[in-house]
Amino acid sequence: MSAGSAFAGFVDVISHEPGQGWTIAGWARNLMDPSARYQVRILCHGNQVAEAVADGFREDLVIPGSADGRHAFSILIPDDAAPAAETGSFNVLLLPDRQPLPLAEHLAGTIPSGLRGSIDIVGRDRIAGWLRSDTHPDMRLSVAIMVDDALQHRMLANQFRPDLRDNGLGDGRYGFDVMLSPPLSLDSDHVVSVLCAETNTPLPGSPLYFPATRRFNETFRQHVRQTLNGIATARQREAALEFLADQTHQLRNEQGREDSRKAATEHHRLAQRRKEAEPGVTVPRILFVDDRAPDPTRDAGSSALLSHMQAAQALDYEVSFVASVMEPGVAAVRELEKQGFACWRAPAYPTVESLLRTQTNSFDAIYFHRLTNAGRYLDLARLYMPGARLISSVADLAWLRLERQAVAENRPELRTASGQEKVREHMATWASHSVITHSPVEAALLAAAVPTASIHVVPWHLELKEPPLPFERRHGVAFIAHYGHAPNIDAAKWLVGDILPLLWEQTPDIEILLVGSAMPDLIIQMGEIPGVQVLGHIADLDSFLRSVRLTIAPLRFGAGIKSKVLESWAAGIPCVATPIATEGMNLPVELQLSVASSAADLAKLVAKLYYDPEATASLAEAGQDYIRIRHSTDRVRSALDRSLGTLRRA
Repeated sequence: MSAGSAFAGFVDVISHEPGQGWTIAGWARNLMDPSARYQVRILCHGNQVAEAVADGFREDLVIPGSADGRHAFSILIPDDAAPAAETGSFNVLLLPDRQPLPLAEHLAGTIPSGLRGSIDIVGRDRIAGWLRSDTHPDMRLSVAIMVDDALQHRMLANQFRPDLRDNGLGDGRYGFDVMLSPPLSLDSDHVVSVLCAETNTPLPGSPLYFPATRRFNETFRQHVRQTLNGIATARQREAALEFLADQTHQLRNEQGREDSRKAATEHHRLAQRRKEAEPGVTVPRILFVDDRAPDPTRDAGSSALLSHMQAAQALDYEVSFVASVMEPGVAAVRELEKQGFACWRAPAYPTVESLLRTQTNSFDAIYFHRLTNAGRYLDLARLYMPGARLISSVADLAWLRLERQAVAENRPELRTASGQEKVREHMATWASHSVITHSPVEAALLAAAVPTASIHVVPWHLELKEPPLPFERRHGVAFIAHYGHAPNIDAAKWLVGDILPLLWEQTPDIEILLVGSAMPDLIIQMGEIPGVQVLGHIADLDSFLRSVRLTIAPLRFGAGIKSKVLESWAAGIPCVATPIATEGMNLPVELQLSVASSAADLAKLVAKLYYDPEATASLAEAGQDYIRIRHSTDRVRSALDRSLGTLRRA
């Protein structure tokens, strides 16, 4: 129910009983729907101290045939919940629109005649509200902000507030918004008074009290623990949980406001509109979302994500990250922060939704890595960040990978899963402002399916590695992969079961090295096969690559750009690969010589290159040239900049 509808009601009682507390009582009735009940919220000094439903019975409120008289409320507020309170310290609001409930005539006489106002935003860095003279509505009054009895700010309350105008308060130009610079210190207590400068009259809710945060110490924690442990009944526990949940909600909102520097941003944007701002005060902010914190030693998606975060940072964005599935550990957080990225996490932001909700309208762009995250959070991002550019990054097209797997493994059920995934991915593409893919092949498929989409091919940056060891000191052919990925398990089985026997017919001394993370027992057991070494995850992959003669990428199905191929070239090691493994790379002629489709051709190519230092050196040089040109920081940065459109502010 909206409080903005026509209502009748008053605050009848604001009285104090020493040793007990303050009684706030009154009534509120919806004139359009007398059977409805209002929720009322009590503020003291601008802080919420109580909330209740106005459903108590009063005989004088009965209107025969219309209202049943159940529109009253009476709330007792203990003294410790309302320190230093006076009659004018309290405000009663009708929810959800926070419509002020007026005082009865005998109470209104205690408030200075003709002045009306409110303090709506209270923080250590910002005080905002409105002030008006009902007797002289065309007059603009001044607001004085006193911090610890010293005048800090004085300004005219003449900012436009559409909510005031819409509620019948003249032209609505009675607002004020003051930034406290510097913000109030956390180390000491502060008292802030908000006054009408012309009359020296405090606004309702003034003065405001800001206790030092050092009070949140072990003594305080112990007191809270003892209090909670003393709760004996279910009803008391429910009340305690409700109170703690409300306080947690308020703390998270305050943390979100501080982390997003929302007050400073809003103040700066207002100043920009007035042409008073200095350029560059507020930098654009971009949020990256992935399942878990990026780790380039784990998978290719992490390398791509980190590269794009670094590119956004180079484009003068303030970059931050949140994980949607797995909470990042201390080491992962430290690594991100070391690179200048903020990492949002529990307890302040236990979910992506909590981050979007509490930092509402503060990000200029949100980058969803993998379309699964885009599918989950696009609607929420549109709700909480209506002005942000929403970007979906396609690690690879899942529907294409599943369709190819269905053919390779003759599994009809995967065709159904592929069709379902295709619908989801196309819907996410349609709903995003911009879509990033690493592969021109997948960009063309998306463009054909969703012609209105803005699709951009954005590579990720790779550094050229230290030169490999001399040819004669290197040995082995390595297959490097993340084995939690179905195409890689199939490739390892094909390599060991079909390609290796053909290879041994030509060169029986070549050894296959299986390297990577998330190996299932099926792969580990391959180490029992002669000529196969299962090495598992190797932390220093760069050093390992320097010691092998070749790598191989025998993928029979899959999608996207394959990092295992690119990393091999960056290390100066040739990679023998299938067309699927090099799809979307637009290879030069020299590198096309290392691509083969059948098991026999792959075995023949490995056998030839393994003993040919000149041919491997030529392929290594061509691979490094490819990385140097196609995966440079400049190329990544300019491609990402195009995907962000005209977002960046001058």
